[in-house]
Amino acid sequence: MFGCSKTEESKESNWEDLLSSNPKLETNQEEIPEDILRKIKIPKYSTIPFELNQVQITPLQTSVSVKGPLLIDIIFKGKKDILHVTNLFVKENPTLATQETVELNNGIEAHWDGQGDGKILSWHDSKENLVIDLMIPSLMGEGNDYTIKDFLKMANSIE
Repeated sequence: MFGCSKTEESKESNWEDLLSSNPKLETNQEEIPEDILRKIKIPKYSTIPFELNQVQITPLQTSVSVKGPLLIDIIFKGKKDILHVTNLFVKENPTLATQETVELNNGIEAHWDGQGDGKILSWHDSKENLVIDLMIPSLMGEGNDYTIKDFLKMANSIE
């Protein structure tokens, strides 16, 4: 379930490009329904604010799920930083804790929280029945210097 380093700056935001840019990437792809595979959303590599060393993909069973994993966690690992990109496939828009509300380039309202143990930007795409979270946790109680602008750059790159 691990991959290699970032290869091309212009990779698109989808499952096929994630696999093609990480040829050694091992996944539990057979655990992920085909219709879900085609809907996975990730930011373009060029927008991730640190150099990537590894990619890990974990399909997780959620309490909401009855027919396979509806939550996919894609972890982009750098030297000291980690970006979690979660895709939760649900129709309803969950209530998201928020410090601030911002609008993405596509008009979707996103929720920003830059306090606590990490920084997170979350939104619900009702067309795709998908909640996307971008989260960079703080390591060992240390803060991180990433800003809402860094998160918006990643979020706005997702197609």
